[in-house]
Amino acid sequence: MSNTVASFIRAKHIDSFQKLCFLLFLHQHPELTGTSRAFAELLYLGDVRLLEEIITDLQMVGLVVCVENRCKLHDEPDIRSHLEYLARAFEDPLTRQEILDQIGYSVSLGH
Repeated sequence: MSNTVASFIRAKHIDSFQKLCFLLFLHQHPELTGTSRAFAELLYLGDVRLLEEIITDLQMVGLVVCVENRCKLHDEPDIRSHLEYLARAFEDPLTRQEILDQIGYSVSLGH
């Protein structure tokens, strides 16, 4: 994983699988706006309260903007380019595992 991606993850406090998935989804749909309830129903990442926390966290680090309870990805070239690096890195299975390790996500394959 590149230092750029690792630094971005740390600097923007991308510290959960749900937050990462939500951010990558917004990157794929930069024109999409919605409420926390709409995103919770659309993405199945957790309940509305969890999505509200994720949105608040991402808003505090400047990745998401909200106006009248409708939120979307912050439209800034620097953010778009960093998310593009992150999305490309996440496509590679080995790098994806490094990213998941960095955010503390582990999968248990119980037998």
